[in-house]
Amino acid sequence: MPHIVSHRQQFQGNRNCENMTLTTVAIGLMATLLGQASARDLFPLHHHRHDAPRAEFRDLQDTGSLYNVEVAGISLMDVDTRIPDIVAIHNNAPFQVSAVLVWEEEVFVGDSSNILTCEMIVNGVVVDTGSIDLVESRALPQTIDCGTAAVSSSGTQTIGVNVTVDASERSYNRDYQSFKAGTSFIPLLVVLILAATTQMVELSLGSGIFLGCCMITGTVTAGFRTMLDTYILEALASVDHAFVMLFILFMSGLVGIIEKSGGLLGITEALRGFVKTPRSAQLAAFAAGCLIFFDDYSNCLIAGNSMRPLCDLAGVSREKLAFIVDATAAPIASMTPVSAWVGFEIGLIQQELNRIHTLYDEPTVPDSGFGVFLQTIPYRYYCMFMLFFMLSSILAGRDSGPMLIAERLNRIYGRTDGGDGRALAVDGEALVSHNEPAPDTPCRWWNMAFPITMLIVYIFYLLVYTGKDPSNPDQTFLEIIEASDSFSALLWGTMAGALTATAFYFIQDKYQGRIIWFNVRGYLNKARRTFKSFRRIQEPDDEGQIETHPKILIRYDEAMSAFMIGMEKIFQSLVTLILAWASGQIMQAVGLNRLFGAIITSPGLDYRMLPTISFCISILIAFATGTSWGTMTIMFPLIVVPSYEASSGDPNIVYGVIAGILAGAVAGDHASPISDTTILGAMASECKLLNHVKTQAPYAFITAMWSILVGTIPSGKGSLNNGICILLGFLASVFSTTLPAAAPINKTGRFDVVTELYILITKNEYLLKLKEDTKKVFETGETLVSPKEADETTKITNDMTKHLVGDEELASSDNSGAGDGEGDEIPEATTAPHESTISAISEVGPEDPLPGEDAVNAGMNNLANSTLSA
Repeated sequence: MPHIVSHRQQFQGNRNCENMTLTTVAIGLMATLLGQASARDLFPLHHHRHDAPRAEFRDLQDTGSLYNVEVAGISLMDVDTRIPDIVAIHNNAPFQVSAVLVWEEEVFVGDSSNILTCEMIVNGVVVDTGSIDLVESRALPQTIDCGTAAVSSSGTQTIGVNVTVDASERSYNRDYQSFKAGTSFIPLLVVLILAATTQMVELSLGSGIFLGCCMITGTVTAGFRTMLDTYILEALASVDHAFVMLFILFMSGLVGIIEKSGGLLGITEALRGFVKTPRSAQLAAFAAGCLIFFDDYSNCLIAGNSMRPLCDLAGVSREKLAFIVDATAAPIASMTPVSAWVGFEIGLIQQELNRIHTLYDEPTVPDSGFGVFLQTIPYRYYCMFMLFFMLSSILAGRDSGPMLIAERLNRIYGRTDGGDGRALAVDGEALVSHNEPAPDTPCRWWNMAFPITMLIVYIFYLLVYTGKDPSNPDQTFLEIIEASDSFSALLWGTMAGALTATAFYFIQDKYQGRIIWFNVRGYLNKARRTFKSFRRIQEPDDEGQIETHPKILIRYDEAMSAFMIGMEKIFQSLVTLILAWASGQIMQAVGLNRLFGAIITSPGLDYRMLPTISFCISILIAFATGTSWGTMTIMFPLIVVPSYEASSGDPNIVYGVIAGILAGAVAGDHASPISDTTILGAMASECKLLNHVKTQAPYAFITAMWSILVGTIPSGKGSLNNGICILLGFLASVFSTTLPAAAPINKTGRFDVVTELYILITKNEYLLKLKEDTKKVFETGETLVSPKEADETTKITNDMTKHLVGDEELASSDNSGAGDGEGDEIPEATTAPHESTISAISEVGPEDPLPGEDAVNAGMNNLANSTLSA
């Protein structure tokens, strides 16, 4: 007998009509995009949504009418994990089919039977039938459960329903693709393999999306169309995503204005006296990340952009800066009670607490989501251990693995441009700023400090403004922050910050290397001169254009141009971010989240391991989907209530499970190449994305390992007190960043333990050469010329030599007619400058701003002079 239920059973405990109608619209739109429904099928539903936005049913009892019903669509839900709206089927995994009904206006032509019958059909075979009596209640159902089924073979499966009531008989069919559950790993593996082999993130993400779309549609052509008009388009059309993109654009525009004003250079110069070493520069970046605690996006963009010049000057690699920026953002924001994350996290917690208090008579956990949120903070081992790990690494001055190599390349070769990990332009060349301050612009620190301070004030104020409830005068400050609209606050705050910065620069005039505030007399004189002569205040003299009067720090046209240049810089990162969002959606579409969910809900697990399991599965889902918030949304309904049941209501297990979800989502986000914060951290630090991922992922893995070994396992089993677990995590973090790690420059040139083992096995010549160069720098105290710079310099000098010698021979041939070009030798003087070039490079000190560039310029000058003299 099929599982057909009446509307009273179907909607008991859930009468949110607005959500159900939106679900109906979403199902209809999905059917249309997949080519299984026409616009005509959608129109009645769309009309119903606007005519009665809160109407779930109509009272038709005792009217004597004849019913007429339409089936607007069907939706599938995975039975094991309760994940709704699945678009692909896993073999042998049971799924539940629901039909979405739209009732036409009643026709008074006779008495109704009030009997609704339903058939569920799979590949033309009726697998379930049943009926319901509409007289049982006064409300007509908007959705009905048509039964449960499963398929055992891969390929196209046609799922359909037939609904009959009175003379109205309607059917609806839709094709789904089915495959083995393990197949859902393939798109993720393609992304990771292509990213590792091609070093092209956009190609890797696009290939994963395309392959996933082909899996859920069944054909290449349909997969291509679905990739573009469904997943990428929805990634762009999402309101939340649009907020994030506009926030990023406005924030980058603000940074562009600050750069044009000389604020970036000014604060770098001001802090140069305090930040003299790589350690102090990294500590400054870490402190900035901790201070901007209210939002992870703001944290990444503000800390990355403001600390980048300072860290470059101190010789810190872009990889290390990106790690500090990225790894402080989410852990700080997720644990701070006053942040943009809190409202979202508490909402998820509260939803599960409500379920627990509904299902159990005497629950053992509080009914306050905020109270449980505070209880979970001591159990978020990964977030705490990552901050311990980072601080210990900075203070010890040691690193491991790819991060050690990146730092060593910067230090021993005297790089102050960010190193090989710095982001490149689209053409593969180094990023060149076209937004430098004018030569006569005084670079002052306050032109960055004031706009950034006002930005923080605006965002924090707007968080409070959007969270206030006028109808609740007793609302506490924390409740206000929890209820705030962080997306709107970020969007409004960044634009307000940009306008404030522009106005701030308008009240400053520059004149002969100094700033004049509120130059009212100058404004009046300028107006008088303009009125009298209608010409600019600049007058040429014998030496060219010389400014004879003070002028505004940044003109309006310059500010607008700088704003646009700032936004232009991050276009490529926005493309990557959009592809990452689409990739996360396709990972869920192929069922990767269901695969992980089935592991969690499998019977026979020791409930004391649930905190560890929830942490590990959250890492995998966040790594695969690239979204920590999406991971939390998936995991909370899957595991919180079952964990409460399995542990007989043990509060410590429940807190540990919730904390495991929240911390695991952050950990997976740190290691994922498609994570939005990973991309933002790399973007703000102007670091290559793959360089950032491959240097940060090992640190995330080490921290996650200690979180399990000394955190979730002993605390879950009750073998250690939670305070002891935190202490052990701190000691483990210190150990990991001292004994196995190594300093970038040391006496023996040794690497960390793992890298040394790799060198021992592979005999890698590049790393062996780097080891020898490290010894030389330690002994001499002078930086070296990197092999890459030497090769580039050799190429430049050879090309320049050929060019200059060719010109000289041509001139000689024209004047004297001597020589036919055969057997002519290059003059001796033209071959020597290469040695002078290398010598000039080797003499560059570590304190020079750009050793590579200065050396090449010096070499080119020597080359040109000696060639001309020859």
